[in-house]
Amino acid sequence: MYLEKILLQKLMAFLPVYLDMKGNCTLLYTYCGGIYEIEKTIRTVLNQLGNYYLVDLKATKKYYGDLLAIKNLVPIPFDKDNIFVPIKVRKPLFKNDGSLGYVNIKYIKKVRKLKNNTIIYLVNNHTIECLNSIETVNKHIKNGNIVERLWKERHSTAFVSEYNFYKEYNLPATKGDIALLREEILKIKETIK
Repeated sequence: MYLEKILLQKLMAFLPVYLDMKGNCTLLYTYCGGIYEIEKTIRTVLNQLGNYYLVDLKATKKYYGDLLAIKNLVPIPFDKDNIFVPIKVRKPLFKNDGSLGYVNIKYIKKVRKLKNNTIIYLVNNHTIECLNSIETVNKHIKNGNIVERLWKERHSTAFVSEYNFYKEYNLPATKGDIALLREEILKIKETIK
């Protein structure tokens, strides 16, 4: 329930972080300006987001990974406005800690190299320091933009097909429609015998 309230503020990024006396936690940045600490691992938060948006993370990563010809670090589209790209934000201290955070491409204003670090500037003046090179971050953003386009194409096609079906549903049947219907009925009749 707590996560749903945060999502209403438009999630921009969620990052793994070590907090004193709490351990391995997740930091969430929202467009409305809030920064929230959740005492759950990044993997748990990622799974909760998948459940919230009704997204099968494993299938999604495989599908878009195959399209992009990559196996790891695949952008995750939760919906048309929430395409998250992975970025490395820390060196893990223990096994299964996780070093990757996720940033919504919609809220990335710019990416700059500053000394030995790469800084991601978000639209509301938050910054995220990451361990990836600027080239790698830009590649992830590019992949995120490709996934966004593919997601929209895939979902708009389904909507258009459904829309056309209902639009044509109210038109009178032609002789060709009746002939196709008769043929299908005869096939079903043969199958039943």
